[in-house]
Amino acid sequence: MSISKMKPEVFRLAAFPLNIILLPSEEIPLRIFEPKYKQLIDESMDSSLPFGIPYLLKDGEIDVIGSEVEIVKLVGRNANDDMVILIRGKSLYQTIDYFPTLPNKLYGGTVSVPLSTDFITTNPEIVVKVKKLKLNISKELGTFVRGNGVNLLDIARTLMLKSEEKHKLLSLPNKAAREQFIVNQLEFVEMIRHQEARLEQNFQLN
Repeated sequence: MSISKMKPEVFRLAAFPLNIILLPSEEIPLRIFEPKYKQLIDESMDSSLPFGIPYLLKDGEIDVIGSEVEIVKLVGRNANDDMVILIRGKSLYQTIDYFPTLPNKLYGGTVSVPLSTDFITTNPEIVVKVKKLKLNISKELGTFVRGNGVNLLDIARTLMLKSEEKHKLLSLPNKAAREQFIVNQLEFVEMIRHQEARLEQNFQLN
């Protein structure tokens, strides 16, 4: 099912711009210390609503790609009311409009649409490499590839790509380019594993 079928055509999110992209089901801890984002997180926890992380480019500009995330739990809070929370990626979106400050709030927000890119591939080269590398692409299915299809985002998450790499993947213009990007990543992992095996073999011979 494509992401575009999972959400309304246009939706609004509170915005916490960061230089991270969180793919669906990825989890990371996040430290909150700025007053505006303390307000955002407190309100998000009180209402059990998700918020958005527009991707912050190196030049400080807000990119159109963003991650909708939910708070899994409050890890801790100190005397200064600084927090550490655990967040989980829900979906990806494209920003139509960004507001640095919302009315009566310290934080900003976005008007967004779901990222409608098709991430499912039946590319046999990718499927074979995923099986060969025994990538644990699913919590439920492990290394099993359902039918002949596999989700490029599952592979990207399993390979633990950096946010810059995720941004490049999501910004590519078409499915063929995204598939080739993933092939390149899988070939890099293959090369690293081959080198590690050779080093282990040489160590044992010595």
